[in-house]
Amino acid sequence: MLEILNYFSKNISKVLKENFNGQPSEKLKTLEEIRIRSNGSIALKFAAGQEILCKNISYEDILQTIQLMCDNSIYSYQNEICNGYITIKGGHRVGISGNCVIENGKVINIKYISSINFRVAKQILGCGNKALQYILKIPDNSIYNTLIISPPGVRKNYTIKRYNSKC
Repeated sequence: MLEILNYFSKNISKVLKENFNGQPSEKLKTLEEIRIRSNGSIALKFAAGQEILCKNISYEDILQTIQLMCDNSIYSYQNEICNGYITIKGGHRVGISGNCVIENGKVINIKYISSINFRVAKQILGCGNKALQYILKIPDNSIYNTLIISPPGVRKNYTIKRYNSKC
C-alpha cells in the first residue's frame, strides 16, 4: 500500500505519511480509497468508514500528482485519461474527474482536473472459490461466458447466477 505514496505530490504525500505514521497496520490493510479534491480535503475510505484529513489541497498538487502517475508524460496516457482513469503499478486505479472536452460525442481530453480517486488494489486469496463451480465447465475443460456484477463498494461475492449464452 505504501508504494502508492510515491505517486502523490510532495504536499499530499507529506499529509498522508503523517496520517499513516501512527495508524495500526490492521487499519491500513482496510484502506480502500484515497479521494483528493482540488481546493478541498483528502478523504480516506476504509472498510469500516471514512476519515477526512483537514488540509486544503491545491490544483497544483493535483497536477503534480497526475504528472507523477504519468511518468511526466501526460500525452502518453491520453487514452486512459479520456476513459476517466489511469492504472498505476500494482493494479491500483486512479479515477479522474474534471471538465471534459467532447468532440463528435466522444471525450478527447479532460481539462482542469478537479479530483482524483485512488482505488487501492488488494489480493484476497480464496475469495472466488465459491464462484468457481458456476464459472468452470469441467467436463469440457472450458469456462462459461460469465459476467460478475454488483453495485460499487458491495464486492462481487453475494449472488452468482449462470446465464447460458449461445455466443
